[in-house]
This record gives sequence, structure tokens and C-alpha cells, in this order.
Amino acid sequence: MSRPSIKSYLVQAIWNWCTDVGLTPYVLVRVDDNCIVPQEFVEDGQIIFDISSEATHNLTFDDREISFEARFGEKALRCRVPYRNIAGMFPQEEPNKGMMFSPNSDEPEDEEIKPTPPKPVFSRVK
Repeated sequence: MSRPSIKSYLVQAIWNWCTDVGLTPYVLVRVDDNCIVPQEFVEDGQIIFDISSEATHNLTFDDREISFEARFGEKALRCRVPYRNIAGMFPQEEPNKGMMFSPNSDEPEDEEIKPTPPKPVFSRVK
């Protein structure tokens, strides 16, 4: 059984902090086929969501993803974003107080990591 992603804890912690101090939690998402998001709002493969209590309904932080309902124009939509796709989490009012994640920061930690063999070093012999 794999361990939950550390990113899931960090995202929820930043959301809690934003909520506690009265800031608006935003999440930056790298969109791919694993995300359920309104495609018409995706720009350059990314979308930013306001995931405050006021902007969402039924926000849940699961082991592998966040999900919520939100209104986009006149339509309500259920969104689903795996933690693997979250590129950043920050308060709208103070974006420098958040956290950005590297694209591979959510690789499973319990899979066997194969060491990369060292590259040969060549030198000229005279």
C-alpha cells in the first residue's frame, strides 16, 4: 500500500491557513486528461481556481485529489484535480506566501527507485 502524497498535506495546510487568516486560497493546476475542469478556461495548459469556502461547494481533500463544485458562468460543474497536477497553492492577496511544486514532486515514494548508472568518463591518452 502506498503512502499518501506529502503534497496532499501541504495543499490542505495552506488552504487551512488561508481560511484561518481571512485570505483567499488559490490553486494553480497543470491540466491533463486526469483533471475534470472547465476546458474553456484553460490557458497554456493551466488553470487557477479560487477554492475558498465562498467559491466552492462540497470541497474535499482526498488521498489522491481535491474535488469541489463551482459555478463557471451560469453552469455549476464538479471539478476534480489530482494532487499530481497541482503546480502551486497560494493566497490571492499575497501570492508570495504560498508554495509552488515541481512537476515531479508527487512521485510515489514507496516504489523502488533504480539508481542511474554513472556515465563513463573518457579522457585522451597520449
